[in-house]
Amino acid sequence: MDSAPPLLPYVSSSSSSNTEEEDVNQEFDPRFDHRYAGDLNRPDLGTASVAGVEQRVSCFAVVIIFWFFVSMAMIVGVYGPRNVCLGPNSSVLIEPNTIFVQSVKVKELDDSKSGLELFGFYTSPPLDVVVNWSESRLASVSHNSYKEWPYYLNKGASLNISYSVKPEGRSLRLVVDEGTDSYQLLEEHASQNTALSWNLIRGSGVIEVKISKSSSYYVAVANSNMKDVEVELDIDVRAILYDTKQSFYKCTFSNGECTFNEMCLVGNSIVLTSPAPRQGASVEEEWCIRFSYQPRWTSYVVGTGLVTCFMLVAIQLWKRLQCDGEERDQTQNDSARTRLLVNKDEDDFTGNEGEASNSTRRLCAICFDAKRDCFFLPCGHCVSCYQCGTKIAEAAGSCPVCRRTMKKVKRIYTV
Repeated sequence: MDSAPPLLPYVSSSSSSNTEEEDVNQEFDPRFDHRYAGDLNRPDLGTASVAGVEQRVSCFAVVIIFWFFVSMAMIVGVYGPRNVCLGPNSSVLIEPNTIFVQSVKVKELDDSKSGLELFGFYTSPPLDVVVNWSESRLASVSHNSYKEWPYYLNKGASLNISYSVKPEGRSLRLVVDEGTDSYQLLEEHASQNTALSWNLIRGSGVIEVKISKSSSYYVAVANSNMKDVEVELDIDVRAILYDTKQSFYKCTFSNGECTFNEMCLVGNSIVLTSPAPRQGASVEEEWCIRFSYQPRWTSYVVGTGLVTCFMLVAIQLWKRLQCDGEERDQTQNDSARTRLLVNKDEDDFTGNEGEASNSTRRLCAICFDAKRDCFFLPCGHCVSCYQCGTKIAEAAGSCPVCRRTMKKVKRIYTV
């Protein structure tokens, strides 16, 4: 018995044929190129276009938000206001990034003290002025308390501290460290391993400390005894200062503050100096000032634009590479599907497998009950009935033949 011909899509010539039947016949027409099947569905193209626009807008918004937070972190964190306390004969160099900083404002936190001076330079001045000076500190440190004295020392400076603790047999902790965080001095072993110098002192002695980094430092004594302890410190300081003779700008804090507005993009440096110890001056003499930076908003705006353009170009390149990869994969899948369909057609028309085999091919490969009356998109395989195919598509399943993810199920109308 001759093999029954396979089910073929039918295009009705009557006026009752609908658009869906024409699309189905075009999908199964051997002359139809499946790579262009998406062009027949105009609403999908519109949706994809809208999705692409939304994706670009989202990427642009993410880049703007990211750069905004980076800018705020630089303005508030890197170039935010900061306080510095100086001892006598100090010299502080400030070198802000002139691309992001437009001006620098320096304000005294205590207007009752004078002697500070601010100098402006086109380039960093040399650090080669050596000054030696000494001061005495006599303090009574009560139980569970401490005393500290701030300094600003440049690289190469040194401290030679002679101490005398009274009464005999009592001890104190003498600490020299960078920064101003001396609140942990009351803890027994606070900063013992990290401090620049940490010593438990009794009686009399000498301690020498060398400075390898320009920064704020403090000399402190802490008392953890049950009774008050007196200590006398003689501090010999070998300070290294910046040479301010070649400065083009000078401010003496006549109004309690100085503003340096002559920041140019080629670079500027600022040096703040404190006076030497004066005869009759208080041994507690120190100056605390506050640095404030005015941002150069033009640089932040231009930087935001450049980063945004770079990110958008990178996203477009990534999308193009991704699309090229998908097209290659789709071409390979189309070739494999074509070979499968060719073999299937040859088997169906040769009649070698008999009527029983052809009857089996007409049944749904899922339920083996209903006829195969649908095909899957985008692969085009016809292996199940419409009910089973719909269930697989609703479950976001894949084609049983090629394992490609199913997006739609189209019914085949036959006569």
